[in-house]
Amino acid sequence: MERQVEAHSGKALYGSDVMVTALRELGAEYVFINPGSSFRGIHDSLVNYLGNERPEIVLVTHEMIAVAMAHGYAKATGRPGFVILHNLVGLMNGSMSIFNAFCDQTPLVIIGGSGPADPKDRRFIDWAHSANTQGDLVRPYVKWTDEPVTLEGALDSMLRAHRKAMTAPMGPTYVSLDAGLQEIVVEPGLETGATLPRYQAPAPIHPDPALVEEIAAALLSAEMPLIVGGRFGINPEVTAPLVRLVELTGAAYLDDRVTVCFPTRHPQNLNGDKAIRKEADLILALDVQDLTLATVGYSAGRSAIMGTGAGAAGATVIDVSLNDYFGNSWSRFGGPTPPIDRQLIADPLLSLKLIVSAVEARIAQGAESRAITDRRHALAKRHDTIAAAHRDTLAKRSTDNPIAMERLTQSVFDAVRGEKWRLVVRNHRSWKDGYWEFSGAGDYLGGDGGGGVGYGPGAAIGAAMGLKGTGVLPVAIIGDGDFMMTPGAIWSGVHHETPLLMVIMNNRSWGNDELHQREVAHVRGRAAQNAHVGQRTHHPDVDLVGVARSFGAWTRPVVTDPAELDAALAEGVAAVKAGHLAVIEVITSLD
Repeated sequence: MERQVEAHSGKALYGSDVMVTALRELGAEYVFINPGSSFRGIHDSLVNYLGNERPEIVLVTHEMIAVAMAHGYAKATGRPGFVILHNLVGLMNGSMSIFNAFCDQTPLVIIGGSGPADPKDRRFIDWAHSANTQGDLVRPYVKWTDEPVTLEGALDSMLRAHRKAMTAPMGPTYVSLDAGLQEIVVEPGLETGATLPRYQAPAPIHPDPALVEEIAAALLSAEMPLIVGGRFGINPEVTAPLVRLVELTGAAYLDDRVTVCFPTRHPQNLNGDKAIRKEADLILALDVQDLTLATVGYSAGRSAIMGTGAGAAGATVIDVSLNDYFGNSWSRFGGPTPPIDRQLIADPLLSLKLIVSAVEARIAQGAESRAITDRRHALAKRHDTIAAAHRDTLAKRSTDNPIAMERLTQSVFDAVRGEKWRLVVRNHRSWKDGYWEFSGAGDYLGGDGGGGVGYGPGAAIGAAMGLKGTGVLPVAIIGDGDFMMTPGAIWSGVHHETPLLMVIMNNRSWGNDELHQREVAHVRGRAAQNAHVGQRTHHPDVDLVGVARSFGAWTRPVVTDPAELDAALAEGVAAVKAGHLAVIEVITSLD
C-alpha cells in the first residue's frame, strides 16, 4: 500500500482542496483513478491536503477497470463508489463500465477532470481533449450530469450528484470539474456544507395501500402463483419476507436472471423447472428489470441459444418495481413494453414487507385454503426432482476432462462452505444452477448490468476492497475472456492487500460466440466444426496465471485434472485467509 503522507494543516488554499473535502464529507473511503493531468489539482489535494486518507487513492491501470471497481465496491457495501476520470479520453475508456453500472442501477459518483474552460489557460493537448459539453459522452446512460463554472457551483453539483446517485432507482452520476477551478485560490470562508445527513437520499417510496391489499388477495386466490425475485437480491434483508410470502401463499419461486434472492434448498424454489412459467396463472415480479423475460419469455426466433421459449401468456402479471422511473429512450435495455395487469410503483423491499403483512392478516381471518397446503407439497416434489437431476448430472460429469462446469461450481462451493463467504462475481451463460448452495439474498452480488465483458476482475476486486475487515471471504468465478480484457485489476488488488479467491474458468474460447457460430452453421447447412475459427485463444495458449503472478497475485499451477481440483481450491482458500489475492486457473469444458 502507499505510504501515508502528512496532511496539510490549515484551511483550504485552492479550489481542489475544497472539492476533496467534499468527497471526504460525502463518505468516500476510496477514489478509483487512472492518472490524468485534467485533475492534477484534485490529485495533489487528495495526497498533500488530505494525506491520501478518506478517501484513499486506488491507482488502476485502465479507466474501464476503475469504474468496474467502484461498481463492485458499491454493491458490496451499499455505499456509492467514487471515481475520477481524465477528460475526454479517460471518460471514453471508462464508458463501457459506466453503461454496466447504469443498467445495474448501481450508485456511482464519477468526477471528470476537464478544460481548462478559459482558452488562455489551455495547452495544445487541452484543446484536443476538451469539449463544449464533456458529459454528452455519457449523458444517455447516467442519471444526471453537470459541468459547473464556479467553485460554489462545483460543490453544489457534487452534493446533487451524490444525492441523485443514491435516490432509487439508483445509478451513476457525472460531474465535470474544470482544471482551472481546481487551481484557483480559495476565498476566505468558503465551506463545503456537505455534511450528511442534510444531503442524503430520500426515504423509500411507499406503496399504495389499496393495491397492496389487491395483490395479497390475488396471491391467495390464484391456482398457481409464481413469484420472481429480481435485482434487490443483493440486499440480505430481502430473504426473510420473501420466504415468508412464498410459504404463506404456496407459490412457486424463480430467481430472475443473474440474481439470487431465495435459498437454494427451499422446497418451493423451482429454479431449473422449465415448465413452471407456462403453468402460472399469476406472476408477481419483484424488482425484475426485464418483465418479458420473467413472464411470457422470448421465443427462439432467430436464435435458439438465446431464446427462453414461451411463458405464461395468459397469466395475470403484477409488477412491483421502480422500472418506469428508470432509464431513458436512448437504450432499449429492459426489453419490450411488458404485459402488466397491476403495477405497484414503489420501493420493492418495502412493498414486499407490506404485502406479507396483508397476506398474514387475510390468513388470520381464514383466507388460507387446503389448495395452498397441497400446492406446497406438490412444489416440494418438483423441487426434489430438480435436485435429483442435478446430483445425477454431477455424478456423470465429475470426472470429465476438461473439467465440467457442474463439477467446478460444486467444488468451489465445497472449498468455501465452511467460511463466511460472498460470491461477488460469477459466470453468466455457463453458470450451472443448483450446485452452489445459497442461503438467500446478499450471498451473490448479481451480474454486470449491461453485458459488457471485462467487468469481472475489476468488480470482484472492488467488492473485495469493500469487504475488507468484515470477516467475509470474497469469491469470484470468471471466464478467461473476461480476465484477459482487464487483468490489470489484479495489480490494484494486490497493491491494496485485498484478500480474494478468483477462479478463472479457461475454456480457451469466446464460448458464447462459438456457440452462436455453431448455430448459424447448422441453420445454413455449413460446417459446424469450423465454429472455433476466430473464437479460440489457442495456439498459443495464454498463461493466465502467469499474467496474474506478474501483477503480484498468489497462484499455483493450472488445474487440468479434475482429481487435482479440490486440493488446489483448498490451497487457494488458505492463501486468501492468509491475506492474499489468490488466482486459480482451471481448464474447463465449453458446455
